[in-house]
Amino acid sequence: MKTAFREALALSFCLLGASGAGAQTGVTPGGIVIGQTGVFSGPVAEPALQYRAGAQIYFDEVNAKGGIAGRKIRLVSYDDKFDPKLAAENTKKLLDEDKVFALFGYIGTGAIVASIPQINEHRIPVVGALSGSDGLRDPKLNLIFHTRASYGAETGKMVEQLTSTGVKSIAVVYQDDAFGKAGLKSAQGAFAKYNIKPAIEAPIDMGKLDALATTTGQVAKNHPGAIIMITAGKASTAFIREYLKTGERPQFFGVSVLSAKALLADLGADAHGIVIAQVVPSPLRASYGISKEFIAAAKKANSKDTTYNSLEGYITARVFVEAIRRAGKDLSREKLMTALETMNNYDLGGFVIDYSGGKRIGSTFVDLSIISKSGQFLH
Repeated sequence: MKTAFREALALSFCLLGASGAGAQTGVTPGGIVIGQTGVFSGPVAEPALQYRAGAQIYFDEVNAKGGIAGRKIRLVSYDDKFDPKLAAENTKKLLDEDKVFALFGYIGTGAIVASIPQINEHRIPVVGALSGSDGLRDPKLNLIFHTRASYGAETGKMVEQLTSTGVKSIAVVYQDDAFGKAGLKSAQGAFAKYNIKPAIEAPIDMGKLDALATTTGQVAKNHPGAIIMITAGKASTAFIREYLKTGERPQFFGVSVLSAKALLADLGADAHGIVIAQVVPSPLRASYGISKEFIAAAKKANSKDTTYNSLEGYITARVFVEAIRRAGKDLSREKLMTALETMNNYDLGGFVIDYSGGKRIGSTFVDLSIISKSGQFLH
């Protein structure tokens, strides 16, 4: 009896050592669980779906080779339907029920802002965020590691391009939500830098996308030479379609989350000439090593998700996996963050991530692309 008791006691201590204080949440000998909330349904879902698809291509590729130190990555994603309250609930579920190791590729300004209290409480790192909000790049938010440039950098590039070509009358339209207001604030900073004021700042009511005539009429009265759109998905196409009814055709500029795929599908020939800011290289430019690698991986996976957004997801997955490798076999959240901070000019193939000096904005890459008549992008 005593021998059996001692064996049972010894076994209980072994189990405690495996699952107690020394164990890291979301990490087992065979796996790493990470979590994400995003808008995966509704009128603005396209960029998020592509972003997640691109990330999954790389995770599947890594897992097929045995994972990292024998651990395979499992991404748990929840749809928040572009509702910040639901996003916060999803984050709680990821932390309390799914027990994730880290948060990955959080999608949408509102979703991230709503989740920050929980992120801070749990001291959990967030690798990648599909939002260019300058507010989310506050140095105090040091748990969020960004892999994309800010909306400030995007709109700054647009204003620079327009003013250099003599266009001074520039309107701004924005979604009347957290994402749109964050982008508007960034645009205002870009205008101030060049000492000009927008011709008009017009909000778009996301609940009335089929009734935008009043909004487009107000903008058209100013006869802007260009319109910067802080919009995504159906809001973009609904606004452009209605605006063209005014008989005016200014230069349309969109931020990076504006889906070219949706523009072409909904607008057809009217999408030609629209300029979109891009925060990653063209996935079809073979001169970039990361683009060649991505296209090859997508082809191998039989995936048709080869857009800018899916490449961004792929890049973010690569950054996460590299950080896991650098963190070593004895994983912890603190070691993951330390590993991310060692990425000083980490070149993924023409796209550089740099978190040196305590930075959390890993990239400042911005390019402007134009939708051509063939539906391809020109640079």
